[in-house]
Amino acid sequence: MTPHNRRIRERASARLDHVVLIGNHTPRQCGIATFTADVAQALPARRVSVVAMNDGQNYEYPPQVVLGVEQNDLSAYVGAARQINAMRPDVVCVQHEYGIYGGPAGSYLLTLLRGLNAPIVTTLHTVLETPDAAQKAVFDELCALSAAIVVMSTRALDILANLGVPASKIHLIHHGIPDIGLDGAAEKARLGVGTHPLVLTFGLLGRGKGLETAIRALPQVVAAQPEALYLILGATHPHVLRHEGEAYREELWHLARELGVEDHLRMDNRFVELDDLKRYLAAADVYLTPYPNPAQITSGTLAYAVGNGKAVVSTPYWYAEELLADGRGVLTPFGDPQAMGQAVGRLLGDDAERRRLGENAAAFGQAMRWPAVGQAYAEVLTGVMTAPLLVPRPVAMHRPVSVRLDHLEAMTDSTGLFQHATGTIPNPHEGYTTDDNARLLGLMARLDSGSQSTALARRALAFLHYALDPVSGVFRNFLDYDRRWLEAVGAENAQARAIRGLVTAALSRDEGLANAATELLRRARLAATDLQSPRAQAIALLAAAEAVTSPTLRSELAPLIEAASGYAANLARIHRASAHDGWNWFEGYLSYANAELSHGLIAWGAAVNDADSLNLGLSTLDWLHTQQRGPLPQSAVSRTGFWPIGCTRVYGRGEARPLWDGQPIEAAVSVAAYAAAWRVSRDPVWIERAQRALDWLLGDNLRGEALLDPLSGGCRDGLHARGPSINQGAESTVLAWEAVLDLNLLTTDTQRGQELTDLDSLTSLSADD
Repeated sequence: MTPHNRRIRERASARLDHVVLIGNHTPRQCGIATFTADVAQALPARRVSVVAMNDGQNYEYPPQVVLGVEQNDLSAYVGAARQINAMRPDVVCVQHEYGIYGGPAGSYLLTLLRGLNAPIVTTLHTVLETPDAAQKAVFDELCALSAAIVVMSTRALDILANLGVPASKIHLIHHGIPDIGLDGAAEKARLGVGTHPLVLTFGLLGRGKGLETAIRALPQVVAAQPEALYLILGATHPHVLRHEGEAYREELWHLARELGVEDHLRMDNRFVELDDLKRYLAAADVYLTPYPNPAQITSGTLAYAVGNGKAVVSTPYWYAEELLADGRGVLTPFGDPQAMGQAVGRLLGDDAERRRLGENAAAFGQAMRWPAVGQAYAEVLTGVMTAPLLVPRPVAMHRPVSVRLDHLEAMTDSTGLFQHATGTIPNPHEGYTTDDNARLLGLMARLDSGSQSTALARRALAFLHYALDPVSGVFRNFLDYDRRWLEAVGAENAQARAIRGLVTAALSRDEGLANAATELLRRARLAATDLQSPRAQAIALLAAAEAVTSPTLRSELAPLIEAASGYAANLARIHRASAHDGWNWFEGYLSYANAELSHGLIAWGAAVNDADSLNLGLSTLDWLHTQQRGPLPQSAVSRTGFWPIGCTRVYGRGEARPLWDGQPIEAAVSVAAYAAAWRVSRDPVWIERAQRALDWLLGDNLRGEALLDPLSGGCRDGLHARGPSINQGAESTVLAWEAVLDLNLLTTDTQRGQELTDLDSLTSLSADD
């Protein structure tokens, strides 16, 4: 059996056992609430549970609504994710509209979705051609988190393609409709309309639906059909009612009186249940949608009318253009009441034309009946449940087993390691930094001695020697190509990284390197003792944690070790000030090198037996993992992988994550932190997380493209929406190889631990014998 046929067989045999729907639900009065209830009823699943969004009101939900989430309470989304996971659904189906979720452009929803273990299918009820920045950020992450996207119009397909959503993810399923099956004349009589020609618009009343245009068109309708009646059916939208009461409805009545058509206008101010709605639709002769905005991608009210064979007059918004094409309705220009009135009046007087339009619409509507729509959803949902990985690239088999230094050697001259590259070529215009040379020194000092690593280590150490100001005892950071320092004092991160690199070198097996590094540390012993930046403090904690393992360094760096206790206390303090339910972090945002904050506390806590620091480091690192994970393309090794926080902007609490411009530093510091967490906990989950973070560099990412080239030894500087950066700079390359080394050492430690466990078992068995 071919893989393709096997996938078809798997999907055909799959059964929906438990589906969780997220969205509004009746009795909340809105179109999405009705839609969610209808989907729940139509899905051929053994069990459907609904998680309903609340808007500050108390609703008496039916039993299938198992959980309510207050839309503006971020912590409620965190709790909802935990509760949904406890239900163990096969798949989660989200009804998305920006306005029904809290946060900027509804971003709180993403907090819930990030925490789910089941695959996600999202139905987009709004598709914007030109979303604003907040909407685009939410849209991008929502689509990345979703295994499949459902839209309701072909125009939406084109928009999503232009916005970069893979075509393989997108599915077209029409808006579902009920089957009316009622006699129009009988329903007219029952509603008290008699033989009056009836024009109907229904839906929740609110500004922006073009009802003024419809009322301005009414004189033209009445001129052609003096007995015509226009019925606006529906309650005022609850949000409108709370903010302005019935002011808008009164404005419409006032307009009708001004035009002299108030006797031809009826407004029924109530939320209409489905059975009543069917009767009104059956009684209507013409259905009218006068929306003023072309960017309306779907309309449940229009779908109901078209699918049930009503003659429709509408403005040409996107969804109407599609549904009313090919002789299924009449379109009139936006804001043109005369054209609208003439079209409605003409149809009311032409039974044959109304019948022709209605028959065309009804034929199109066969695929829109809820049983057919429910089955279409079931096929999409089972598809994401059973879709196998498509010929996975065996990234794990190609993880480098040793560090390759060719590119780093090419990036280094007699002065030191260049900061940036243009492609693979060093860029002298950007000069050098203490930051990068300190990282290089630390990496080289950890490698087994060799001509390349020894030469690079000595070059980096010489650079740090030159970087240290002999008067102030602190490091400069930026050095121009002509060897001029560009500032008197380097930033705090440079101070901390220089000390950390020197500590690592001072502990190396190369006696000459160790002695030179120790001597330089004596001169720079105060360089990292008065740091204010949390990240610089975390790097200093890593240096201090290494230093306390050596009696010599413990003595030489006593001021640093004393300062480290204060740094750990400060990180705990800012954590207490910033952490909230669902946001277990030191700041109200995530930016760069995030895992270093947790790593510093883990390393320090383990080195000095500070349980509070150790536990805080582990708990925050575990939470950070939830912010750095997400589904991967089907070409990846695993379904869930590493998603570094991108550098296009700062990621604030409750916002959409920046997906792009992810940089190797995030993967590298995460691998290092995960390795440290494993060494203190021996929990294998940290090993898996470290592997996923390194695999991001090797191609298990949203683009499916590698950043680290094991052959050339270079690493690209970032992953953008269009693909990896072409440049292979110093920071990216050093850190990528640090990640490789950390994972290789972690694997060695794990194997050694397993060998010792096996040996203990054998010894135990011998003793028992």
